[in-house]
Amino acid sequence: MAKLTPAQRHYIRKKTKVHDLDPSETAGELNIIPFLDIVMNLIMFLLMTTSTAIALAQINSQLPEYSRGIGGRSSNEEPTLNLTVLIVEQGAIVTGSGAKLAPGCRDVNNSTAAGDVITVPRINGEYDWAGLTECASRIKEQFPEENEVKVTADPLIEYQYLIAALDALRNKDTEELFPDVLIAAGVR
Repeated sequence: MAKLTPAQRHYIRKKTKVHDLDPSETAGELNIIPFLDIVMNLIMFLLMTTSTAIALAQINSQLPEYSRGIGGRSSNEEPTLNLTVLIVEQGAIVTGSGAKLAPGCRDVNNSTAAGDVITVPRINGEYDWAGLTECASRIKEQFPEENEVKVTADPLIEYQYLIAALDALRNKDTEELFPDVLIAAGVR
């Protein structure tokens, strides 16, 4: 075997020597694949959570329809009851065709009142949902063909009370009262 000269040995050592690069010399690309995996998992989790929450929190209701007033109604059509329930801090006010029903809804035909009247007042600080259901039942007996009720609330009323009013007006035990519940904007 041939002997290497010192210059050749120096050249081979120089070329085969492993040397670490200075951090400023590295090209440095970020590996974003683990980051993308985390982001995709978060997106999937959020989509599933919101779709489940939306499915559980739906309330079947209809918005009132826009009409042109009396001119849009045909002459042979009877005027509707236009039943409206307003939830306020003192209780529930039930109105129909422009008149408020007197407290208790005892006689639906002859119990209209004017002024600040609470049809179903609160009892011991709690809303009387059973009383509202009973009032709706009496109205349904007088107007069996009516299926629609508009529910509105004072803006300061909590959402849970609006939902409880909707439930109280829809059914009484197994009897269906007013299945078409419309949510109207509250007025102050």
